[in-house]
Amino acid sequence: METITTKQVAKGFIKSFIVVGITFLSGIFNQGLAKGYEGDSTIIKIDKRNQTVIDGKNTNTSLKEDLQALFQKSGLVLDDETWKGIRRVVNSDITKDTVLVITQNNKSINVAIKAQHSENVNVSVNTNTTYNSSRNNDKKDVKVGFSGVHVKDGNEEVHVSFNGVVVKDGTEETKVVWRDTTRVNRRTQGYGSRTGFNIYLGLNAFSNTGSIGGQYNSKDFELSPFGSRYFGFGWTRSTYISKGQSAALKLSYGLEFSWYNFMFENNRYIVKGANNIEFKDYVDNNGQPVDLSRNKLTVAYINLPIMPYVAFKRGSAVSYIGAGGYVGYRLDSYTKTKEDKSGDKAWNHSSFYINNVRYGLAFELGLKDFPDLFFNYDLTDLFQTGRGPKVGGLNFGVRF
Repeated sequence: METITTKQVAKGFIKSFIVVGITFLSGIFNQGLAKGYEGDSTIIKIDKRNQTVIDGKNTNTSLKEDLQALFQKSGLVLDDETWKGIRRVVNSDITKDTVLVITQNNKSINVAIKAQHSENVNVSVNTNTTYNSSRNNDKKDVKVGFSGVHVKDGNEEVHVSFNGVVVKDGTEETKVVWRDTTRVNRRTQGYGSRTGFNIYLGLNAFSNTGSIGGQYNSKDFELSPFGSRYFGFGWTRSTYISKGQSAALKLSYGLEFSWYNFMFENNRYIVKGANNIEFKDYVDNNGQPVDLSRNKLTVAYINLPIMPYVAFKRGSAVSYIGAGGYVGYRLDSYTKTKEDKSGDKAWNHSSFYINNVRYGLAFELGLKDFPDLFFNYDLTDLFQTGRGPKVGGLNFGVRF
């Protein structure tokens, strides 16, 4: 598939069937397209009858010279192929106002050929490729229907519809697409959002570890920095609170599932004692110590997050900044151990005197072209009062 060039437009518009097709469709497009171009600062208006630039100050110069000056002012170059394309449209039999959107190196300029009416056809043009055409015979076939106008002339085929123009020349295919700039502008005016399905990947740790003491050894609560992983997923919705020109205040809410994985560093694993949690040495059937390659406590929750956030215009380096909270309920908790040499694994599901309800504070930062960042801090203790140390959970990472 190739992009349209000025040479393609020149060759296309010189053919009568393209003129017929565009004239057929131009009367169908609404008046809003024409009004949108009236206020466009990049537009060049050409009087088709007199072949002059409208509002041109220098009456002693030709149309080509005026266009060259205006193109240069906009950072573009009026090369021979582009000039031929514009001239073909000016000299054609089109009776409707026509707008050519000419693009060069990510810069564009609108050339409006004014005829009699204010209805516009907007054609997107890119001048970075070439076009070759050949004719094998003069047999023509014209079909007009609800799908548009289809013309076949030898190896060349043209289909004009509400979506645009498709030109085929042998094995080559070219598209000219009608572009509604009003609709494009509405899309680009959107704000960043955290709505939809989200996945959280990160690390977790214990908070308030300085409170560990008494019957508990702080070494038992030492965690593997990269082995203690956090995972979550959920669905969120957002609603507007207020809107501004460059930012909007939104409120998001939803339903999430998350898993704490506290990976302990040593061979002492956690168990539920008679009145509180305990740590025991891992031994074999003969009472001999066994090294563990994995020793973790996993806690699963269902959460209800609520987060007000400031959303910025799409394309900004920071898409949104949010701060809120969450409340969760414990669904399950278990330990998993894996012996280093034998690879034997064991799971033990228990409450471990873990609080069933947790709540905390949440912070998120949305970034352009990068996963969003999140940080959660539990305000509740992980264990029930008097059943374990007064440690909480925290997690941080990236959100997709």
